[in-house]
Amino acid sequence: MMKRSILCMLTALALCAALLAGCGGSSSSSQAGSAANSAPASSEQTAETRAGAENAAADLDAVAEKLLEANPISNQFEIAAMNIEYDFMLAADDVVSYKGVRSNDNGDAGLVLVIQPAAGRSEAICETLETYKQDQVAFYGNYPEFGQAQANVQNAVIKGSDSLVVMVIASNECDADLGPAVDAVFAQ
Repeated sequence: MMKRSILCMLTALALCAALLAGCGGSSSSSQAGSAANSAPASSEQTAETRAGAENAAADLDAVAEKLLEANPISNQFEIAAMNIEYDFMLAADDVVSYKGVRSNDNGDAGLVLVIQPAAGRSEAICETLETYKQDQVAFYGNYPEFGQAQANVQNAVIKGSDSLVVMVIASNECDADLGPAVDAVFAQ
């Protein structure tokens, strides 16, 4: 019995060590992805594709800045690669690059997310963002004190084209209609 207990303890320690080692590597790679503000379409990108994504990222910065002028978000939290995959449930292969921030204030759903979709994936991204929107409406509905945030999420603007997808949720301090700001971005 004593040998079995020691064996179980050693196995548990070995698994914990492996788990911690795995998390450490994952953390550094997600930080690198966050710094680049892009989720690669595949690990086999050519130099030309990466250069195109970097140029597109610069355009996404300008689009995000325009939307933030219309929808100033307090206490901004930059959206990272892991948020794209795990919060928004977007497939990495669908997203060439992205730029986004959301409010880090409790009860404020403010969000600006700009995505360069992979070829032919714009509609799928819009559908997935619509699902995210509905999930957030349900989440904020659980908290009566977050009524403003729930209303803002219900009025979120999601729009896409072959080369750009945008999702904007008004911050609690924004009283502007964000539809015209999103339309202006697509008119360029």
